[in-house]
Amino acid sequence: MPLKLFSFLRRSGYTHLQGSVWAHEASELTHLMDVQRRIALYLRALWAQEFPIRPASAAEIKSRIGLRPYIESQAMYLPDACAAHEGIDGMAFYRAAAAHCAAHLVHHRQEPFSARKLKPLPIALIGLIEDARVEALAMRRYSGLKNLWGQFHTATPEQSRTAGEYLNRLARALLDEDYADPDPWITLGRERFSSARDRLENHQVSWNIGMELAQAFSVKRLDFHPREAVLSARYRDDNYCLWDFRETRRKWRLTVSYDTPDQVIKADREMSGNVVQQVEDFTHAPDAQWDEGAISVVARKEQPEVPIYYPEWDYQTRQERPAWSAVLEKTAQQGNPAIIDDIALQHRHIIGQMRYLLDAMHPQGVLRIRRLIDGDEIDLNLALESLIDYQAGIEPSPRVMMRNTRKSRDIVVMVLLDLSQSTNNRVAGHDHTVLDLTRQATALLAEAIQRVGDPFAIHGFCSNGRHEVAYYRLKDFSQHYDEASKARLAGMTGQLSTRMGTAIRHATRHLKKQNSLKKLLLVITDGEPADIDERDPRYLRFDTKRSVDEARSEGIIPYCISLDPCADQYVTRIFGVRNYMVVDHVERLPDRLPQLYAAITR
Repeated sequence: MPLKLFSFLRRSGYTHLQGSVWAHEASELTHLMDVQRRIALYLRALWAQEFPIRPASAAEIKSRIGLRPYIESQAMYLPDACAAHEGIDGMAFYRAAAAHCAAHLVHHRQEPFSARKLKPLPIALIGLIEDARVEALAMRRYSGLKNLWGQFHTATPEQSRTAGEYLNRLARALLDEDYADPDPWITLGRERFSSARDRLENHQVSWNIGMELAQAFSVKRLDFHPREAVLSARYRDDNYCLWDFRETRRKWRLTVSYDTPDQVIKADREMSGNVVQQVEDFTHAPDAQWDEGAISVVARKEQPEVPIYYPEWDYQTRQERPAWSAVLEKTAQQGNPAIIDDIALQHRHIIGQMRYLLDAMHPQGVLRIRRLIDGDEIDLNLALESLIDYQAGIEPSPRVMMRNTRKSRDIVVMVLLDLSQSTNNRVAGHDHTVLDLTRQATALLAEAIQRVGDPFAIHGFCSNGRHEVAYYRLKDFSQHYDEASKARLAGMTGQLSTRMGTAIRHATRHLKKQNSLKKLLLVITDGEPADIDERDPRYLRFDTKRSVDEARSEGIIPYCISLDPCADQYVTRIFGVRNYMVVDHVERLPDRLPQLYAAITR
């Protein structure tokens, strides 16, 4: 049974789901992508506002079922697949989880709680009371939510072996007043929560009640272990959004040793400068142990990419969808750098023809600016003219100063390559592919830029839906155009789709970090924006145009070189009339690209 182990910092309180959830086949799953629109409409009907809903995916279908909902950056993340359990189908789970997360977003607008010097039990209890508080406020408006959430609370008074079972009983008691539980500690929690019903708008109530119950729980003489506690109300989120761990001095280390090949380690969030990581299928790691120190994970698999989220523009609603697409920066494959050297050798005649053009683009030394009122030195010729005017009775000009400035190029260039599957198509009448010509053109362009001396970067992208926009940094601004960069350029391959708007936003993010007066983003693509999860062809076109406008607002010059002969129909609307070039004959790209660079950066 795959489980998820989160540190108590990451999963404040009890963390695991009941084991029988995992015993379902993939055919019984409900996928979030199939019901996401209905869930969004459901929340809009309840609170008359939009709530960003994101799928929280994992590496395999079993681990998908076990992901707990969580809230991050005002967006709710729900498992991207859910199985029916104990008569409750996946749609009911999504509706309950989304309504609960929305209650947090609506009713928890105060500063997060400080976790400094708190133990796991108070953190779990404060989070439990906070869950009950936001649900109580939501049920004041919509009493039917009680039935929706109540079906997940199955704790009974007979469950008293562990601290986690007591917390499940308390959660049910605070939600359902008809639930009878004679335990004095449960009764105390009910009384404190009931007496505070007039003050539920303030989240300090959760802190006060949680701390009091944590002290009263000591009479049970039961140790609370976050890793062993079982959460019966699986629709509730992890409550991480409630806490501020920056002041927490105590840190933990999770050391895992195992040989099982299907283990998956996923990077989570950063806290106090340390990366907290979650380990799936922890039940097969008998050597796991907790000890103090920096948070780290020892495992055999490499740490996967951490997604970077960007908004997308919906042209129909004329609104942005926040954190809608995710960029994953992946490691580029290595090829044979001799391929790039051979390209330069084969096209040496082009490099020879460009020599004069490129030399003309070099900085031309000192530029003297004359006729200034304030400058570095007096211009003797202008001073003499002023003296003559004075002797002739004419008012002399005060502009007799001059300044010497060094003429230099201040420009950085980002070459963004479309590495989609269509670049593997062969050019009509030739044996080479579009990707081969793109590689040749980029190699020649790199030689040209290097000769001029401008800082440049070469990045590539492809996409597999909005949740996986792969981004490859073949050469960065700070890297030399050496054997390593040539190997990455030689090893690039074409695959998947073209979610261009998200890639342009990520490239803009890198360009904004450069301190240069002029910044050029050169996009090379062989087709229009498209992806597997978008059937409306206009959606990604409008989003790409939006990303281009955003880049211009940051002082970046976007320019597109399209290898699609029919690109005039859409590329004009995306990049503008003067900011694109369509190469009708793809085989001419290696000749045109370096000359184009010289023209637009002159």
